[in-house]
Amino acid sequence: MTSSKRIRDITSLGKDAPDWLGVSGNHLYLGQLATQVITAIDTWVKVVQGETTRRVEIRAWEATQRESIIAQRDVLIKGLDLTFDERRETFRRLFDSLDDAMKAEDAQIASDVLEKIAELAKSSPFKELGNVQFVVDELKKGERTWTV
Repeated sequence: MTSSKRIRDITSLGKDAPDWLGVSGNHLYLGQLATQVITAIDTWVKVVQGETTRRVEIRAWEATQRESIIAQRDVLIKGLDLTFDERRETFRRLFDSLDDAMKAEDAQIASDVLEKIAELAKSSPFKELGNVQFVVDELKKGERTWTV
């Protein structure tokens, strides 16, 4: 039984191939072509491994940054809580002093305390938050201990 398919003449392979393939005329330099294929595969493997490593490094950096942001946010929120606690306590002390001055019928002390209450009420605990650098500098100060 003869096959209806014709086998190609492989002696013509490579005649029209570019020189960089390692083919010249009727000669196919298999060793050179094999070296080029191996080099291309090696380069591909190195690039894939390098990019995989970079993706891992990027994910690690991203996780570190996320944790840092969360920690800074927690410190800021705790600082605001403490600021408001301190502010609330300051108001309470000032009103207690005002009550004492009124009970003692000391108008001068009552007037002074009332002025301090008004000053405190006019000031905003957020006035320095408008300056982001101030907040960053405060968070970086070594002499201050932040507990979250």
